[in-house]
Amino acid sequence: LNSKFSIMKKFFTTKIVLGAVFALLTVLSSVQVFAQTTTAAISGTVLDEKGEGLPGANVIAIHEPTGSRYGAATRADGRFNIVNMRVGGPYKVTISFVGYKDIIKMVKISPPNDLEQDLGDLRMEEDTKILGTAEIKADKVSTQLSLEKRVFNVDKNITATGGTAEDVLKNVPSVTVDMDGNAKLRDRGTTIYVDGKPTLMTLTQIPADQIESVEVISNPSAKYEASTTGGILNIVMKKNIKLGYNGVLSLGAGTQKRFNGMANLNIREGKWAIGAFLSGNSADVTTNGYVRRTNFLSNQKIASYFDQNSLVNFQNNMKIGRLNVDYALNNRNTVSLAGTVSAGEFNINLDQDYVFADAGRTKTSFGKRTTSPRNNFNFYNVESSWKKMYSKKDKSLVALANYGWSNGSNAAAWNTTGFDNNGAVLPKYPELVNIGGQNKNSQAVFQLDYTNPINDSTKIEMGVRSFWTQRDQQYLFSPFDYDANAYKQDNQFSQNTFITENINAIYFTYSGQLKHKIQYQAGLRFEQSNLDGQTRLNNTMDFGYFYPKGKGKNLLRSFFPALYLSKKINAGTEIGLNFSRKIQRPNQRQIMPGITANDKQNIQIGNPNLQPEFVNLAELNYNKIFGKNNWLSTIYAANETNTLKPLSRPSANDPTLIVTTFVNGQNEFKYGFDNTLKLALGKNFDVMFNANVFNFKVSVDTFVNKGWTGNGKINLTYKLPADFSVQLLTAYEGNRPQPQGDRKGIFYGDFAIKKSFFKNVANVTFSVNDILNSRKDITTTNLVSLTQEAMRRRDARYYKLTLQFPFGKADASMFKRMKDSKRQAPQEMPDFGG
Repeated sequence: LNSKFSIMKKFFTTKIVLGAVFALLTVLSSVQVFAQTTTAAISGTVLDEKGEGLPGANVIAIHEPTGSRYGAATRADGRFNIVNMRVGGPYKVTISFVGYKDIIKMVKISPPNDLEQDLGDLRMEEDTKILGTAEIKADKVSTQLSLEKRVFNVDKNITATGGTAEDVLKNVPSVTVDMDGNAKLRDRGTTIYVDGKPTLMTLTQIPADQIESVEVISNPSAKYEASTTGGILNIVMKKNIKLGYNGVLSLGAGTQKRFNGMANLNIREGKWAIGAFLSGNSADVTTNGYVRRTNFLSNQKIASYFDQNSLVNFQNNMKIGRLNVDYALNNRNTVSLAGTVSAGEFNINLDQDYVFADAGRTKTSFGKRTTSPRNNFNFYNVESSWKKMYSKKDKSLVALANYGWSNGSNAAAWNTTGFDNNGAVLPKYPELVNIGGQNKNSQAVFQLDYTNPINDSTKIEMGVRSFWTQRDQQYLFSPFDYDANAYKQDNQFSQNTFITENINAIYFTYSGQLKHKIQYQAGLRFEQSNLDGQTRLNNTMDFGYFYPKGKGKNLLRSFFPALYLSKKINAGTEIGLNFSRKIQRPNQRQIMPGITANDKQNIQIGNPNLQPEFVNLAELNYNKIFGKNNWLSTIYAANETNTLKPLSRPSANDPTLIVTTFVNGQNEFKYGFDNTLKLALGKNFDVMFNANVFNFKVSVDTFVNKGWTGNGKINLTYKLPADFSVQLLTAYEGNRPQPQGDRKGIFYGDFAIKKSFFKNVANVTFSVNDILNSRKDITTTNLVSLTQEAMRRRDARYYKLTLQFPFGKADASMFKRMKDSKRQAPQEMPDFGG
């Protein structure tokens, strides 16, 4: 209890200190604002008849005493700001947009209290005389490419319909998803955000149908966490922006007992916006795998063989619900509150047949291992935010707080049989193991960001962030002891580990313009980070790290600078150059000191003595827009020191047993050339090409490997007559050299066809995942004492049918009419008979 109190006290003390520092910076940066009392400003939001922000509307303010004119155009969200206006006297404000009736308002600005006036929401009405019966439709752009980030809209990815975030990311250029469901950007582990915040959810827990878009930030600025060495993939969830109510019902079924269902409802009226959804998916997937190993003597002659064939059954059952509420206190202040609950099961059942043979391929022993897990999980998350906009264009203050917690079980049973070459049972077989325990995780995030444009070309950004997480991991490994006729816990392979991690940060960025219209942003981030871990089995062992520690080099390791330069060559051409320094801290899988058994002859153990790695990143970008087409080209380089890598060695007790752990290697240097090309070939055919070719050299222990490899994707989408759409995704991941072997290349493809009925009243999507049934992970390991090839896969080819039923009504006063109707309903007179 005292330990927990001490941790929480430290956590909140840090918040107070960081808050005080931030408040001081905010006051200093705002001195200029208080000094500007001789000018005035008008702001507001222009909405269309549906209540959506209307971009590009003209706002003209005429100072009637002098005739001075001031103007602005509304931004993408419909907001406008007119600054540096004369003080005193009335203004005539006219808002105009083609196809809509003008809005005219009289506004009086007088000191000292009315220097900044917010006109609130200004709704425009269609001018039927101009529009007549014409109907204007515009499809949402599938992809937006820029130097800062790339945005991929999920509505266009019909191959992911009814799937999860993992299916969505498979469609995103430069992104790959490995066999464990981990996303990588340019072959580096990336950081997953949901609505701009870290999450405890896995990709399989996030339904694809609730994702609005995916934002890819390959080299984040100092505003973001320094641990984003592999960039950021920000999953933006759908939010209601239309007045009235709308939603969608979805049902899906496919081979491998795949079922999914989702119900979504959004309501917006006045200052309130409410969204909720329930989603579930399940699957029973059977795949296969193998291990082929050759063991050598010290003179490199063959000693023996080990062969194993695996039948793998993935049983998934996920359920998730979410409720989010946005409330506009006024036109400049919005508060949000959201809650997410998720629960389910993820069990991998294994049947592994193995054979040992001598150098002449004569069978010496054989058997079978059966693994039966019984695991479930629960996840909860509460998040809140406050966003304040100022009359000054792009000036904002955003605060958010997020707390999530989860728990799950680690239960399983192993049964391994063993027979000699004649079929007789080997001594102490079958090997029986019971595995128990649980894991508990919790994390909290507090963040405050302030943006203040000094003028049209200069801007400052600053903020504080605090991240705290705790992990309590129990994995209790108990083999059956035939001598004692009981299960006994083996602490060598068990773990009971408690870890607390804190990361507190403050950042400052300054953006401006140099000669020749070269834009720049210079930023510096300071992060204080520490990890405190403790093992509770056998002798208690403490482990972890703390930065900054001491002076000189150790102090500098807590500073993370970033510099970004860009220049517009013309309206459609831009180049950019950026540099940054990052840190990558070991993750839970790498650091937890317990066993993970892949099979009888391959085990993995975490290393609690790991330290963070440090990475220097650089990019040279070229972005070209020509018509509806876009080409983004990037030359990039990354240099890792103290690099975190897996290392495999034969067991000291059994040379035929491979033990894999994680270590801090010497260095990895990588450079590459990444290209994304988006083509609109006519109004119905969209093509997306992506090719990423890179070279790397990695040094771990005594092992050094280097080589060239690459990834490629082609996404073709075509609109057919009669509201049909088809999409084909093909992807190739090249051969990957690794410190002790390589991973063979992977080629796969997905296909989907969608039909809309009665102007989108219903949609039907038929999809085929992994058309060629070729998505297999094949790795080779080369050690002095053995060579091994292993194949595994997470999915096999499957077919799926998904039905979607969108609904909704643009009703700006639904709640008011319901309330009035209830108030005015006639009262029935009682019937006394008669």
